[in-house]
Amino acid sequence: MVTVRIEPAFARDYLGIAALDRLAWPVAPDTFIPDGEHIWRVWSDTATLLVARVVDDQRRLSQSHDIAGALVMFPTQQGELFLHKIMVHPDCRGSGIGTQLMQAALNLAATPVLLTVDPANHGAVTLYQKLGFAVREHIRGFYRPHEDRYLMVHPGSPG
Repeated sequence: MVTVRIEPAFARDYLGIAALDRLAWPVAPDTFIPDGEHIWRVWSDTATLLVARVVDDQRRLSQSHDIAGALVMFPTQQGELFLHKIMVHPDCRGSGIGTQLMQAALNLAATPVLLTVDPANHGAVTLYQKLGFAVREHIRGFYRPHEDRYLMVHPGSPG
């Protein structure tokens, strides 16, 4: 079991988060482009950027930092928040870190939170629904003609 502390990222974390981004989404280059170091640096100053930081010494990650997961969400022009990305280090998957990150982000959200997800990713859709998200729209060809997405919305935290 990995013990983590969910907290806002520091500007100094952006290189580690960018490295985790490349590690967490290992797919063919023509299907996914990881966000570059420069945008993580911008987001560290302008967005809600949370990290799951390892607090025990029993788990050594394959990278030279203590970030087991990260989440970024930013405001939209419509006054909502968009959860752009959530990722968990491959060595830490299945330990609840992604859920902890999501719950922490939703607790901070005073406005609705949006995200997109592949409708074929039934596990993610089910998890998001358990966390209170509902499908707002099914968008066909969101990225490319063959890449549909659900636009899901959570009402945000009342407090």
